[in-house]
Amino acid sequence: MERQGLTRRQFIKSVGTGTLVGLAASMTLAGRAAGEPTLRILQWRHFVPAYDEWLNKVFAPRWGEKNGVKVVVENVGLAEIPAIAAAEASRVAAGQDPGHDMIQFLSPPASFEPQAIDHAEIIQEVQKQVGKYIPLAEASTRNPVTGKYFGFSDNFVPDPTHYRSDLWQQAAAKLSGFESVQPSGPDTWDDIRRAGRVLKGMGHPVGLGLSQEIDTNMFLRALMYSWGTAVQDPESNVIIDVPPFREKTLDALKFVRALYKETMTDEIFTWTAASNNQGMLSGRISVALNAISISRTAQATNPELSKKIEITKAPAGPEARRGLEHVMGVYLIWNTKNKTAIDNAKQFLIDLVLSYDPEKAKANDWGPGKFLASKFYDYPTFENAIPKEKRLQYLKNDEQSKKIGDRPDKLFLIETAFDWALNVGWPGPSNAAIDEVFNTYIIPSMFARVAKGEAQPEEALNAAGKEIRRIFKKWREQGLVGGTK
Repeated sequence: MERQGLTRRQFIKSVGTGTLVGLAASMTLAGRAAGEPTLRILQWRHFVPAYDEWLNKVFAPRWGEKNGVKVVVENVGLAEIPAIAAAEASRVAAGQDPGHDMIQFLSPPASFEPQAIDHAEIIQEVQKQVGKYIPLAEASTRNPVTGKYFGFSDNFVPDPTHYRSDLWQQAAAKLSGFESVQPSGPDTWDDIRRAGRVLKGMGHPVGLGLSQEIDTNMFLRALMYSWGTAVQDPESNVIIDVPPFREKTLDALKFVRALYKETMTDEIFTWTAASNNQGMLSGRISVALNAISISRTAQATNPELSKKIEITKAPAGPEARRGLEHVMGVYLIWNTKNKTAIDNAKQFLIDLVLSYDPEKAKANDWGPGKFLASKFYDYPTFENAIPKEKRLQYLKNDEQSKKIGDRPDKLFLIETAFDWALNVGWPGPSNAAIDEVFNTYIIPSMFARVAKGEAQPEEALNAAGKEIRRIFKKWREQGLVGGTK
């Protein structure tokens, strides 16, 4: 069957050149150019292992064979990526071989914009084929100050609320009056707090981290947004400690302090990105905000427990229902002298997005394709990469859920993430200052200090605000961040 999409040569002609072992970073660009073209990719170790099996052993080698490129994929833990990327960015700035040609990040890597290519032409080409780049992706990869796309997002991962339906119903039955909650599950942050008190007493605390890891970073921003506060405004002015947002931030800090004391245990202060998964899968915790990797792992390892784990939308706060993505998949291609590698990376990303649609994947001999290989974990950032009607068909009739005797539409609510998932940096863009604030864990540290009793809310907010302003000033002086205040 004829291959759908452009070949590498066709793409280059139309738009111009603009887990294995990684090759040594000291290898010269000239040496690589003289031999077989190689594309070196750094990827995280996916929370759905079947995805790595597909990407590394099916899509990458088959794509490479068709395009005459040796594709080398290296998988590392998500916490390792920032340090590796920083070292490679330094080498790119010095005109050296970085070690990889592109890296997949799990939050917007805006601080590496000076070392990145402009990914605009890739986005434009994919839009021609599968439709609009969604606003979440636009805000996560484009710098409105420079107009440059510092990255290319192929996916976002919905971050719904997971809860033990059996335990929640028991807790709901013990509550009445103003303290009551619906037995059907949590709808608001106040619901989680009220039921959480009972759940903790039952030996099944709420599991929301307050440590320096990505899940904590995401959930606390979701909570802040739901309280009507954020780090910056749409023009990238710092607002977290400025009235009226200051009062909302202080209220959010006080709420999380109470949430910890009433519904959680001390372990959350040392959690890693895997801890809430482990707590839910062990049957111990009752509520967590996480991607559907919890559900998928439970289905594979403990089907009976899986039937008791339900998902629902991100919780609503006093102002609105606002959430984040669990991770924001963003690829960044280094701006090196190796134009062949850059062109190959561009075509790889175009075809990776086209592979979302199982029919296109089959036509190109790419196996099941990205959506099915990730078991619905990776959600498209181009609206018709897998058309909505086809997506909903899979969600309503999930084969893995049916296989264990569970409801076939159990994961259907992840589709609602298009309505409530916001970018890191909302209501402004995911800029370089936001990137640094995110990866230095200023927000988790602020909340944890208050929860532990190490600082009063006002003290913690003042300290965080001061550090955030220093970071914004630094990046603003480099011409990469907007705002004037």
